[in-house]
Amino acid sequence: MHCPEHALLSVLDEHGPTRVTRLATELERHPLTVTTHCQQLHADGHVQRLAADVYGITATGRERLSADTE
Repeated sequence: MHCPEHALLSVLDEHGPTRVTRLATELERHPLTVTTHCQQLHADGHVQRLAADVYGITATGRERLSADTE
């Protein structure tokens, strides 16, 4: 997994469901960049879209995050 995606999963794991704008602030990235990463992580099953601009980490995402840190 690429570093931006790992960082995004880490933020979601720590803070729970989060708006794209807050993720962008936390990651110091443009909101459109964060949206693109969220969409890819969603397609891979690592995050779920809870509202138009809110994402949360899935169990699969937590497993991936744990595997990346081992």
